[in-house]
Amino acid sequence: MQKIDRTRLIFIAIVGIALVIACGAAAYGTISKLLTEARATATPVAWGATPAHATPIVHLESPDSIFAPDYDPDDGLPTYICGADAFGSYFTLQQMQMSGTDVAHGFHLGLVPFFLDDDPAYDVSEEQRTALLNSGQWDCLLTTLDSVALSSPGLITAIIDESAGADQLWARDIATINDLKDQRIAFSRGSVGEYFVYYTLSIARLNPRFDVTLLPEDSVADAIEVFNAGQADAVSGWEPDIYDAEASGGKPLLSSNQLRIVIDVVVTSRQSIAGKADLVQSFHDAWFDTLKAQVEDFDTAAAQVADWGHNDWSFVYPESASDDLTLWLESVAQADLGDNAFVMRDPRPIVNRLEIARRVWAASGLEVPDDDVADLVNPGFVSRSAAQATLQANGNPVNDSFSLSAQLDLSGVSSDDAATLVVLPCRRFTFLPESTELTLESRRILDDCVMPTLSQSVGLFLQVKGCAAWPGPPGTYTKNEILEFAEARAQSVVDYLASQGIDPARFIVEGTLPPEEHWETEDAGLQAEDRYVEMTLITVGR
Repeated sequence: MQKIDRTRLIFIAIVGIALVIACGAAAYGTISKLLTEARATATPVAWGATPAHATPIVHLESPDSIFAPDYDPDDGLPTYICGADAFGSYFTLQQMQMSGTDVAHGFHLGLVPFFLDDDPAYDVSEEQRTALLNSGQWDCLLTTLDSVALSSPGLITAIIDESAGADQLWARDIATINDLKDQRIAFSRGSVGEYFVYYTLSIARLNPRFDVTLLPEDSVADAIEVFNAGQADAVSGWEPDIYDAEASGGKPLLSSNQLRIVIDVVVTSRQSIAGKADLVQSFHDAWFDTLKAQVEDFDTAAAQVADWGHNDWSFVYPESASDDLTLWLESVAQADLGDNAFVMRDPRPIVNRLEIARRVWAASGLEVPDDDVADLVNPGFVSRSAAQATLQANGNPVNDSFSLSAQLDLSGVSSDDAATLVVLPCRRFTFLPESTELTLESRRILDDCVMPTLSQSVGLFLQVKGCAAWPGPPGTYTKNEILEFAEARAQSVVDYLASQGIDPARFIVEGTLPPEEHWETEDAGLQAEDRYVEMTLITVGR
């Protein structure tokens, strides 16, 4: 009996241990799951971001392409499919179809117009656009450069334009970009308006994840509605919707006419470049041929856009076609073949813009590709088009201020009524002892903090104010000597920026004295406080 009891006890003990192990494993799994969910909940994901472990659901089904009215699918010509929004400079595609320029260059252009006539079939998300181009179902996509930096869907093969006022940031009771800290900002989710917000914040070194409250909405109209309801302090959008922000006291703070950070590009699929390069070249030839016709006979070009139909989508109507298309194009600086040829001969400025865009997106919390952005630009097609004299236009676009290909003439611009837009956060620069020469570290700071913004803010001036310490004992230096030294240090900063390609006409150089209580001081700490160069971006009109 004792033996049986011992055996039974051993059996019960074994079973008990097994149960404990099983329960422990189950509990561990449950706790692990809860911890994982808690971590996922606690980790903020930037608006528009996709967590690394998630895969967006994308339907690789393209809406039907729209062809010209006289399209004959049996004539043996290949098709070339492009996706595009309703935007003035993109209507070159509609003009190409209606003028027959595509057929003249040996192909049929098929268009996938986004959000066409509120037809759900053409409600194409950003993710779907990227996927359709990346898969090779589309040959080209007209989009913004910052979008290419974010997703690398294909290669940039031509420049369409710079936004020159179409994109704007409006605010209420906010005077400078620095004042956006702790404010609520509304924008259309996933749009270039979102990027405009992130870039603007980066100028003042404001972190979009912590220093402001982001209010993403489904459309620009929805974002403005939130702003006008008093639920947002600033709103980012584009013409013409953005002007509705005036209803609640909104005023323009910044526009793309001053900050040329929005660039529209032709992005071509890698499969098309690899498998039908001749057809890709034909499309680019047709694009520049169509632009030439638009410049040389604008009224006919506008009429062709209106005749394409879907006028409530394009806002270009037969009875007012020229005026309507002009309104679209006034706030975008189109890049003609000459501009494209200039940029593509040395695409480093475009590569630099891609690098900046990628840094801005990453700072907002979005995951960015790790490929080399230099590989996202293919200049060959523009180069071959530029070699054809028949594609060179005799005239200028409606807005001829494309800035990447030339220095703008600022001789007629006065800064007398300048207003502060933002005080740049970098203001401490080291100089060689008793010298106005910048150290290598100071030059690096200027490269990081000033150059990216200044190179893209063609409509802004930079006020550079130098301050120098006034060391004692009394009588060692005069007031004029300190002012001259302060201005010389400011000039040293300007000279360096000018050596990097910034127009010297865009600088206002000043020297200033330290606070009076610091005059002729022998306190090393106070002297250190007074050695700085302050830089302020100023605008002559909003």
